[in-house]
Amino acid sequence: MMIEVGNGLIAVERIVAAGRTTSAPMKRLIISAPASKIIILTGGRKRETAVVLDSGHVIITAIPLAELKRQIEMRVEMR
Repeated sequence: MMIEVGNGLIAVERIVAAGRTTSAPMKRLIISAPASKIIILTGGRKRETAVVLDSGHVIITAIPLAELKRQIEMRVEMR
């Protein structure tokens, strides 16, 4: 099951955590992650949400956290 995050798709089953990129914990996570593990899918727009996958990758998206949550809930209800 995939959700659209602007310029890409994320598999819902792989999401471990998500948070605002402006929060201190997410800022620390993004700074400490190796460059090879960061995927930026903002399409040039403002960074809004960081999504952590089970593989250790951190995906930066331009969609707000509330929108991401809504999309995940919709997909889960569709099952």
